[in-house]
Amino acid sequence: MGASRGENNFRTDQETWRVRLRLPGPREQVLGAGVLLGDGLVLTCAHVIRIPDTDDHQPFVTVEFPGAGGGDTAGLRAVVVPGHWVPRADDHSGDLALLQLSGPPPVTAYATLHRMPTIWNRRVHFAGYPSRITGGKWAEALIKGPGGPGDEWVQIDPVTETDTLMRRFSGAGVVDNRTGRVIGIVVSKLDSEREGARHRHGYMIPTGTVVKHLDLVRERCVSGRRPVPATLSVDPATLAAVPGLLAAEADLLTTAPAAPTTDGTGPPAGHTGPTDPTDATDHTGPASLASPNHPTSPARPHSRRAPDPGFARWLTRWLAGEDDLADVEITFVRDEDLDAALALRTTLTLADREQSPRTSVAASGPGRGVTAPRAGSLDLAVDVSGKSPAQIAEEIAEGMALDGPGLLPMPARIAADALPLTTVARGVDDALQPLETVELLNTLVRRGGRLLLVFRQHESPALRRTYELLLDPSRPRLWLDRVGRRIRALARTEESARELRRRAATCVTPLPAVPRYAPDLELKAARLEADPQRGATGFLVKLSYVERTVETALLEAEAAHRLLARQLARHQDLRGLLDGHQARLAAHGLTETAASAHQEAQRLLTGGPCELRVAEAAVDRFVREARAALAPGARAADRPAEPAPDPGPAATAATTAEGDR
Repeated sequence: MGASRGENNFRTDQETWRVRLRLPGPREQVLGAGVLLGDGLVLTCAHVIRIPDTDDHQPFVTVEFPGAGGGDTAGLRAVVVPGHWVPRADDHSGDLALLQLSGPPPVTAYATLHRMPTIWNRRVHFAGYPSRITGGKWAEALIKGPGGPGDEWVQIDPVTETDTLMRRFSGAGVVDNRTGRVIGIVVSKLDSEREGARHRHGYMIPTGTVVKHLDLVRERCVSGRRPVPATLSVDPATLAAVPGLLAAEADLLTTAPAAPTTDGTGPPAGHTGPTDPTDATDHTGPASLASPNHPTSPARPHSRRAPDPGFARWLTRWLAGEDDLADVEITFVRDEDLDAALALRTTLTLADREQSPRTSVAASGPGRGVTAPRAGSLDLAVDVSGKSPAQIAEEIAEGMALDGPGLLPMPARIAADALPLTTVARGVDDALQPLETVELLNTLVRRGGRLLLVFRQHESPALRRTYELLLDPSRPRLWLDRVGRRIRALARTEESARELRRRAATCVTPLPAVPRYAPDLELKAARLEADPQRGATGFLVKLSYVERTVETALLEAEAAHRLLARQLARHQDLRGLLDGHQARLAAHGLTETAASAHQEAQRLLTGGPCELRVAEAAVDRFVREARAALAPGARAADRPAEPAPDPGPAATAATTAEGDR
């Protein structure tokens, strides 16, 4: 497979690119390991060369070459390459450093980092340099998948007890046993004990994360196919310019509802009710909710184009492997549907660990408002438009690390050795040989992979062949049931948001409009239920568009629900601040100190609907005055004068008599 080596058939003595890092000085303390790359560059972890208790690095370190011939381990000085020091952030992202040697290394072999999918139980090996083990220590581990504190790392578990990671393994090159390729570096170990059992595992920084942070490595020292090619991704500038896969919740307060009902419900401005994609007379594409910028819909308030939010949410849910979505799905993105095309490319870019700017885990569950996928949730994306099966097979093989010399033709090798990856294939109906392309992609499914096929046409031989070969006959029924469940979730969310709005209307203004799309979508689902074409591919097209419409409506309802809940909670917090500080003033006999500020804040919070920003300013003013009055020095100055000692009855009588004389 791949480079035609067995999983346990490799020569570690040929890995002379492995280096050891020391701290210069009398003691020459071993700091950790590293990887010699081309052009005299050395890759390691930032924490290996960090000055303790600082965020800075050592001015220089000594790099030794244990694999040099004749036992020559003479070291070279190395310094950090400018712009390539990425200390570990609070979320544990980064932790990378690239060094430049002061001279030519004493070995001729250097490593190239290879892009490779994260495969469960794939066996790897590496070597570290624990104290007092001058020659280093070898270890093997099994890849377990994304793990650690963020999406940038991959968990690796020791194969045996003797393979346990030790200190000073950090920076060690991780080699895939089957292909002999360097696929990352060791970054951390974790020992824990739960219920009497000892748990030991470690983490590696994979190539995708390294090249995201270090430009020189990406430009000079990496091999393998990018998980998402340029034709299916967006550049960083475009990604930064996208206003978000969700409509900004602030827009819900700045856009008045179109023809609102008496309870403030109704579609937000810039939207109409969903266009019916099941209507044979409608050839305009996705429903207006799923494509807000469609020519048949009023333009969004945003002047720049935004991704189709419902499609982005649906695609994120599929990438996350949510239970109600099948391993094999189909969807449709026509050339003229620019919002859906942008959502596809944006979501795939965010799912690529190498290109995603995000590092923390994202979930797409209700109430979170997240439509961005987890970085690293996509293994492979291929644009098959205009390509032959042989060209497609080459791309797939390279993405799976199956490329290299072999006895079998590439399609046969894929059929025999394909890895169980999550793959997106766009333009199946525009491939040079669509039917053969569907057959090739089916091999990925047979090997346990998950597959999304993106069609550009609503009817094609490739779509019919996909229906026959890859989709179970019960798929239309199951798909319709899934759409029904999402509509019911939408109805519950809208009703809950309306109830929140009724409560909030007594105390807060302005309030977001709460959409009421569920009844219309329930009618569409009923129409689909009775559709006479349920066995045709056109029925799948209708299901796809309605489902995206439902997802967009659900996103809108969830956003309104979140905003209303936050408004109510903030109003309650302000009441608590006001009452709490007033009680403290009363306890010290200072109720009149900030009376004017208190009365103004109280009037805003209890006298009917108020703008939160105005109430926040009033409460803040009162709190500042209250805190100033409660300060120790202020309390002493404002304390009433102590009364004179009581002279007693006799003295009082004498004084009275004296006064009466």
